[in-house]
Amino acid sequence: MAKIILFNPPSRDKVYLSTNVRAAAPSYPNLTLATLAGHLIKKHDLRIIDLELAVDYESTLFDQVSSFNPEVIGASASTPDYLIVRDIMRKIKRKYPHIRTVVGGVHTTALPQEAAGEACFDTVVIGEGDTVIPEMLEAPSLKDVHGIIYKDRFSGKTIATPKRKLLPDLDALPFPAWHYFQLNKYKNSRLSSRRNPVGLIETSRGCAFECSFCNKLTFGSNYRAKTPRRVVDEMEYMLKCGFKEIHIIDDSFTQDVRRAKEICQEIIRRKLKFVWSSLSGVRADKVDLDFFKLAKKSGCWQVAFGIESGDQDILDRVNKKITISQIESAVKLAKRAGINTFGFFILGLPGDTEETMRRTIKFAQQLPLDIAKFDICIPYPGTAYYNELKKEDRIKSYDWSKYICHQIDQPLFAPSNITWDILKRYYKKAFREFYLRPGYILRRFKRSLIAGDLIYDTYYFMKSKW
Repeated sequence: MAKIILFNPPSRDKVYLSTNVRAAAPSYPNLTLATLAGHLIKKHDLRIIDLELAVDYESTLFDQVSSFNPEVIGASASTPDYLIVRDIMRKIKRKYPHIRTVVGGVHTTALPQEAAGEACFDTVVIGEGDTVIPEMLEAPSLKDVHGIIYKDRFSGKTIATPKRKLLPDLDALPFPAWHYFQLNKYKNSRLSSRRNPVGLIETSRGCAFECSFCNKLTFGSNYRAKTPRRVVDEMEYMLKCGFKEIHIIDDSFTQDVRRAKEICQEIIRRKLKFVWSSLSGVRADKVDLDFFKLAKKSGCWQVAFGIESGDQDILDRVNKKITISQIESAVKLAKRAGINTFGFFILGLPGDTEETMRRTIKFAQQLPLDIAKFDICIPYPGTAYYNELKKEDRIKSYDWSKYICHQIDQPLFAPSNITWDILKRYYKKAFREFYLRPGYILRRFKRSLIAGDLIYDTYYFMKSKW
């Protein structure tokens, strides 16, 4: 039995709280770490430390390391928080060189050699790494563990093992180990939730579509799904753990809309009473009115759409494979079923001009959306867009901590048809022109009165940067 610490880096402040979307900053216990823990709890002694909740994260972490004396410390890194994970691991290595450090996540999967070049990382995980840590602890040699780059302890050489295969059966995954988290510490705003604490669930992995701005390296483009019964079993387990609301974070929850309907029907059949939303952005071409009605009946209060642009040529260029008319129809169907609508839009997409961005803002205004979120198209490593910009020498910064889709102060890349200053102006313009419309304010005021959200909405309005 090994002693293991998994930590979640303190990135919420930089990624959300200091940006234009701070009023809706999410607060969830980390699903990735809970999922990893599910594979470890039966054979190993484990602690999960969420440094987002710490007042002094260094003291919190090192107090735990000192008292627990782990053999392994692991973390998962996205691009915006990769550097802080690296810096924390450097401090760990300086003070505790004997501890084996493991890092995985979307950033290390996209740029494994960069991470492998860091002395603070003993093992770098590439791809879907659910069972890597238990395999490392049980294998006769690390060379037998696929999907990693590790440093040989004797020679110091960096060794890469063969590519890891994707998990074929998601139903075989253990339930995430939520008992390692203090759920009452997590609170989402009323903009994104109805009841706290809110828990995340993945019902599928992989996305069959290849949008140029999206990284598919971890879970791949092969769509794999949990069965409806397994999904609702997990939801029921989450409710018993103490969650009051569930958010589905699949790349495409309605990829198989028949399966999505069966999940709703199973919730209804079991008479489970909870609220849920699909907050990652469902595809407009993969829904119908029957789905929305079943979703509403089963407790869905809000659904998000990955709309991206209001210009068809831009949608085609980024390989979105949906049409403007499909988007209009899907959003209207959701509203017809009585579900709140949330639209995700991206500015600075490949080919965007001032005119196409104006169309996007106007399109957002025309749709019956309760909330719209506008982001800058960040060329994250592992995406086709990143590869295109790098090849053309148009990436202006490799400071990964700046790779935040709400960050507009530092030019990260050179857009093709506009300047960074123009992109910044349209980013601010989009929020103002969507939310400061008299018609929207009146509609939101009426909705807030009915829902009892007037105080909340007033607070969020005052907190936003216009």
